[in-house]
Amino acid sequence: MGFTVYFLNTFPSEAQVSKIFRLFTDLLWDIDQIKFENGSYRSFIGRKEDIVVVSPEIESPFLYLEELVLDHINLFLPLSTAKWGEVEKLLQRVWEEENVFHKKVFVYRSYPDAVENIPMELSYNVLLNEKYLSVISEERIPLLETEEFFTSEGEELEEVVGKLLRKRHLTVSTAESCTGGLVAATLVNVPGSSEYFKGSVVAYSNEVKERILGVKRETLQKYGAVSAQTAEEMAIGVRKLLKTDIGVSTTGIAGPGGGTAEKPVGLTYFAVAHPDGVEVFKKVFPYDRNQNRLSATYFILYQLYKLLIKGV
Repeated sequence: MGFTVYFLNTFPSEAQVSKIFRLFTDLLWDIDQIKFENGSYRSFIGRKEDIVVVSPEIESPFLYLEELVLDHINLFLPLSTAKWGEVEKLLQRVWEEENVFHKKVFVYRSYPDAVENIPMELSYNVLLNEKYLSVISEERIPLLETEEFFTSEGEELEEVVGKLLRKRHLTVSTAESCTGGLVAATLVNVPGSSEYFKGSVVAYSNEVKERILGVKRETLQKYGAVSAQTAEEMAIGVRKLLKTDIGVSTTGIAGPGGGTAEKPVGLTYFAVAHPDGVEVFKKVFPYDRNQNRLSATYFILYQLYKLLIKGV
């Protein structure tokens, strides 16, 4: 799912761009392009494409979703980034009403200027906005079968991962190349993380991968530093080196240069080594250097979360 982001009648600050990428990383959504236009957000409501509209004309976040599908999502955000977190919070409130927690959005149909005229028999016609949550609670809203949402309390992903590690008395370490220590830094954002996080090796060069983490020279020569095989050996190596229950690794091409036809910019391999084996993941991120690193960080934390939920 790729979105086009429209900034209407405004030019975004660095903080706005960073915030919107963080929001999309949390939602596991992708951004295809960013455009700058003039006009009213009302002309964008109901467009047959996945869009995000940011405008000073918008006061609070709301979503327009096209019937019972995940296609054609229209997300509208105010200029103030302080309010953007309401999108996740509102989704969580809806999930709590139904006693089901889902990662992806389900379906509503509504126009922000005509909420009072919504027929109650149309169970999908509600506006996802704090002011109208009472409408949601009065009706049964069908949910799509999707991935579980990671929290109903508004916590950050690293907090939830930390709670699971602490609950299961597990320790974790990281071996990072392209993320440059960002996974470790994110984990230690949580107070008390020293109970489960033991350390990290930022293995940016092949020499460090080989000499410190034990990645085989033959692996690097045959498959390259950015490969599933290298990610696997990095995760195994850091788990062994720091004597933790779980070892997490990242290796990729953050950009803007360094990509090839076979290995494009944004290509990242991940691995999670645990007592029962090793899980390897691959993802290509289409952003700039810093956002690719941030997206990679939250991608692997989410994979770690899912493995912990499964009992790894």
